[in-house]
Amino acid sequence: MLPALELDVDRQGPPLHAQITAQIAASIRDGRLQAGARLPGERELAEVLGVSRMTVRQALGALERDGLVRRAVGRSGGTFVQEPKVERHPASTDGLSAELRRQGLAAGAELISARVEPAPLRTAAALGLEPGEPVAVVVRLRLASGKPLALERSSLPQQLYPGIEALDLGGSLYELMHAVYGRRPTRVVERLETVAARPADARALGVRPGAPLLLVERVGYGADGTPLEFARDRFRGDRTRIVIESTEALG
Repeated sequence: MLPALELDVDRQGPPLHAQITAQIAASIRDGRLQAGARLPGERELAEVLGVSRMTVRQALGALERDGLVRRAVGRSGGTFVQEPKVERHPASTDGLSAELRRQGLAAGAELISARVEPAPLRTAAALGLEPGEPVAVVVRLRLASGKPLALERSSLPQQLYPGIEALDLGGSLYELMHAVYGRRPTRVVERLETVAARPADARALGVRPGAPLLLVERVGYGADGTPLEFARDRFRGDRTRIVIESTEALG
């Protein structure tokens, strides 16, 4: 048994598989079990806890559905602690850096390119510009605690953010937009879809070509309704979870 995995079941308490699930999940979330750690096999866990293998299998299946472990087959198979997923809240105006900090993760950004380009049709339409008008295009690799999370491509109207491509783009783009130019998105509209990783995406994000990515297409608007940003961000599908909140009653 792993030293960090101390399990005990109460036969008078909740269902045994739920107790095992909760205890292993707690060990993962508080860092006692690190990403990549291999859990004991079903037989070993069943013998140590005095439960059936079916009970252990139910517990591990629940952990897998929650994205906390992955199960592999073959000679190098087993159950392994999964990299924790980053939660994304669609239509949040806080920006990715703030979302990561709230989850206890260090936000990072590696600049890939930043230059002024003529706006293509789709970008121009999203930003309310004429095709060909200049936009600052910022492409960055976003990191969560030092590990690749997303490939971010943001287009900003050059007339509203002159010279932004020459500034330090290693931190929060939204905070920079507000600090230097006095305006940042206060409302965003996002569209989400799954796409396959292109070769360039795969190299940057450390996944195989064709791996599932979450494409987030975003238009950010200022307080007066002016479009300020058109972005197309590709998030690693294995590291991202979408959280949707609603205050309306469901009928």
